[in-house]
Amino acid sequence: MMDRDRALMELFGARETKPEALQGVKVLEICGTNFGCRIAGSLLSELGAEVYTVPDEDAKKITPHGVTIGRVGIPYFLEGRGKKEVSLDQAKSLLAEIDILIDGLGPGRLYSMGMGYPQLSERYPKLIYVAISQFGHYGSKAEEYAEMPDSDLTGQAYNGYMAMLGNPSLPEPYSYPIRAGIWLAWAFAGAAGALAALAAYWERMRSGRGQFIDVAINEVLSLDHPYQIGASFVLGGPRRRSSTIDANLLVTYTTARAKDGFVALATVIWPEVEAFFEIIGRPDLAEKWKEALSLWERDPSRLRELEAEVFAEVAKFRGEDLVRASREKGRPPIAIVKSIEWVASQEHWRIRGALMELDCGGKKVLVPGSPFMMSETPGRAKLKC
Repeated sequence: MMDRDRALMELFGARETKPEALQGVKVLEICGTNFGCRIAGSLLSELGAEVYTVPDEDAKKITPHGVTIGRVGIPYFLEGRGKKEVSLDQAKSLLAEIDILIDGLGPGRLYSMGMGYPQLSERYPKLIYVAISQFGHYGSKAEEYAEMPDSDLTGQAYNGYMAMLGNPSLPEPYSYPIRAGIWLAWAFAGAAGALAALAAYWERMRSGRGQFIDVAINEVLSLDHPYQIGASFVLGGPRRRSSTIDANLLVTYTTARAKDGFVALATVIWPEVEAFFEIIGRPDLAEKWKEALSLWERDPSRLRELEAEVFAEVAKFRGEDLVRASREKGRPPIAIVKSIEWVASQEHWRIRGALMELDCGGKKVLVPGSPFMMSETPGRAKLKC
């Protein structure tokens, strides 16, 4: 073990013996099948909040390939970390003690049960109410889509983000929008909900009053990537799709097959372009890259020719050799595209607490830990089988 690893373990180790940042904060989540809502509760739980959840049988069934852990789907198992299941009636009896209520059922649902923000804020003015839904709880869109089922994919479709992802090099009908990663809209909505709840909690310590927080899943993905929206208006027209499934227009900002696997080449600016072509032993291609890029709109075939030449050169190297060369030069960023199995085998991730192993009925299950690396109040995933 290296000295830096030992220092890391001393600084961030012994998580279970240290206090938690949100110790004493009580959270109730009523999410249905809205996993953005559950992710918000999970993040607060990792930071030490006491989180109560009203279980949902449909949410428990959602799982890839029918795989379950403790009779529930993998997503529900992971997002149930550290939470105490309570019935809806028990949840109502807890309201007087709750600091933060996370509502994932959509506009009007909890209101119809007497648990909407207008009703609860009168009885509990210190309550922080976080609503996470497709279009928010207010406005015409919220009303129009109030009854529409929620999903991560529709959350990505309605905000313009998917329309910008695809392969601009392919002709119709193959140039179509694709999703931006797995559950990205839900993950962003959950993070936005948790962060807003913490800001509201801080404000409540000063003012003594709670507040309503309205998170629209359809907004967060684009709003957290402001360039994606801003670029279209700056360019004066629709933004061209960013390629996500093979080489994009810059040729050198892509993934390419090396001798022993794929590598990610994040080469964009000119000094990086020069360095990259020096690394693969073809400095002559730097000027060719510049020329092809300047002619792209009139003659895109020049870029395709260059792409083939670049890929042929990269294929001569082992991935580790390219990474080593980029580290020695200090540019450009190059990484080997690793599998999740490789990640799981690395001691580094376990030392950081990013991965942990559970014993579920005699079977070892590798699960995510916590991303909150804090020396005094470290986050911790409280998963149990």
